[in-house]
Amino acid sequence: MLVRYRADRAAVALVLAVFFIQCMLFFFSSGLTTWLAVLALMPVQVSCGAICHNHHHVNTFVKKPLNRLFECILYLQTGTSPLSWTLHHNIGHHKLYLDPENDPSPWQMADGSLMPRWRYVLVNTLRIYPEIHQIGQQHPQLYQRFLRLLVLANIPLIAALLYDPRNALLVFVVPMVFMLFMLLDNTYGQHAGTGFEDHFHASRNVELKRYNLPSWNLGYHTAHHMLPGLHWSQLPELHEQIRHRIPEHLITENVLLQWEPGRQQRGGLSS
Repeated sequence: MLVRYRADRAAVALVLAVFFIQCMLFFFSSGLTTWLAVLALMPVQVSCGAICHNHHHVNTFVKKPLNRLFECILYLQTGTSPLSWTLHHNIGHHKLYLDPENDPSPWQMADGSLMPRWRYVLVNTLRIYPEIHQIGQQHPQLYQRFLRLLVLANIPLIAALLYDPRNALLVFVVPMVFMLFMLLDNTYGQHAGTGFEDHFHASRNVELKRYNLPSWNLGYHTAHHMLPGLHWSQLPELHEQIRHRIPEHLITENVLLQWEPGRQQRGGLSS
């Protein structure tokens, strides 16, 4: 088998289908048709962003070259280059999300108050690659691999920009930037306004199928943070085992992960 888990076959098929559509749009479409097609593809690329997240936690393929190639394709859909999320998210956010002063994606202001959603998304999106550079200084071998792969992943993008700048911007560059903003927006919804005591108080969860199907089980976020190396297909089972320990207000039916924050406190928010 090429993939580690059979459940990933659908994810691979979706990513390849999106890449095929992107290529068709780049080479064979123009004008309003391209604009409308890119807009229609955006929700699917959001789902690819969740696939990218899961892949960086548990690599999809058995062979390393296939994993790096898969990440290069995902880069053109999500703006997340090969190994970038390994540094920023796995090593940075997951190890430090209970430590707001060192989390590379902090949702608190300097005084401990809740950062506005728009500011969190804007600031932390712009900080993704600078944070990767900073984290990479502590992991030089991994960082050097990231830099080499960043160059390789950008070769097709640069070629596309040289061949047809307008279509390259529209089909690849603009969606890549937008997906980075969407990625941070989702992270804000998962964590902002929660607590820092332990895993059970630090994440917001969604149990609805209409959220977890396109997000590939990201709604089971407490379980994911408890065992980030657990495959996404196994998260529902772990969630059921720990659900009684998760505060009810951190299990929401709002698929957009929006809420009324209530009174602010340092180290979390209470209603």
